[in-house]
Amino acid sequence: MLLPCSHRTWLVLMLFVSATSSAAEMSLDEALARAEHYSTELSANRHERQALLNEADSATQLPDPKLEFGIENVPVGGPNAHRFTREDMTMQRIGVTQEYVSSTKREKKADTLIAQATATTAGLQTLRAQLQRDTAQAWLDLALAQQALTAAQTLLAESERQIPVQRQAVAAGGNAASVLDGRLVVIDMKNAVTDAQRDVAMAQARLTRLTGDTDASASGPLPRFERLPADPAVLTQGVDLHPEVLQARRETEVAQARSAQSAVAHIPDVGVEVYYGRRADDLDDMAGVMFTVDLPIFQAQRQDKDHAADQARTFEANDQLASMVRDHTAQLNILIAQYQAAQTRWLRQKDDVLPLQQQRMQLIQAQYRTGSASLTDLLSVRRSLLESQLDESRAARDLAQSWAAIRYLIPQETRS
Repeated sequence: MLLPCSHRTWLVLMLFVSATSSAAEMSLDEALARAEHYSTELSANRHERQALLNEADSATQLPDPKLEFGIENVPVGGPNAHRFTREDMTMQRIGVTQEYVSSTKREKKADTLIAQATATTAGLQTLRAQLQRDTAQAWLDLALAQQALTAAQTLLAESERQIPVQRQAVAAGGNAASVLDGRLVVIDMKNAVTDAQRDVAMAQARLTRLTGDTDASASGPLPRFERLPADPAVLTQGVDLHPEVLQARRETEVAQARSAQSAVAHIPDVGVEVYYGRRADDLDDMAGVMFTVDLPIFQAQRQDKDHAADQARTFEANDQLASMVRDHTAQLNILIAQYQAAQTRWLRQKDDVLPLQQQRMQLIQAQYRTGSASLTDLLSVRRSLLESQLDESRAARDLAQSWAAIRYLIPQETRS
């Protein structure tokens, strides 16, 4: 049975729903921390590393012993066929076999697995750098898009307030076409506001994908993206610390560990079997010890070939490391060039174009007050100012994207 609710109750419920559905505000540091907690790729990488370390521990141990049992030498023909107690050779046998793998071979295998775990850790840093870069770019894009939307809405509101004034002037005998011109200008400004709203929504979607927070909103101070994170010379010196370069270096260590493992593959394994055999009641029981030893008599065609292949892969990994360093140096130079070009465009828009547009608007406003400029002229100059503000915002967002791409070439520690 449904109970009636008072108007006050409905009001409280609506306020509660409104509060809970409001945008989740987060600073850049909070966004980076949430992205790391939300990432399944980072979690999978950590599990992979732990699995390799567990395998490395297991690799140092001897194989499990094997239990052997059965019946030997049962006759299948003649007068004693299928009888267990007539032949002297027939006996019930039980034994234990243990294979002894060289401790050197076990240690080399464990070293290879540990090297793979270390390479996986380097891969984790690569994933963190990519995640932090994408998250910072999404957050900066959202923060700057929000600022542009607020400025656009302010200019639009000021322009919309002028339309009724123009209508009153027409009613008093003014030019009717000026009202239509003014409305067309306002429509253009509304389209610009719609584009700004679209940019905010797209940036929110990107940030939500990375952090898991729906309807996210950027808050807090912006980083100093108007200047490079460090001097270009310092950035170039840090190429060796890029996580992908470190990962390539770890891969060379994995290749070296595999080469060291195959270098001792010729060491023979030894198997030991201890057994006890029970024969017929009138016969004595028997026991024995058996040994098996690997005979690498074709070492040149087998183990040596495998070792040569691993050595070749080590040289390949070293070459790939050198190539990675060159690629990252070139990539860094490209990013710096892109940043400097974006910085020049943004400064030109912010320091040259916007001040000129503002001065132009102030001039038209003064002329409008004295009657020497029409409302259409005033609305047109506001539209031009709005377009310049949005152009400045787009230039700032491009600059921020380039800044984040450079800033997070190396992963940064985040505050949880």
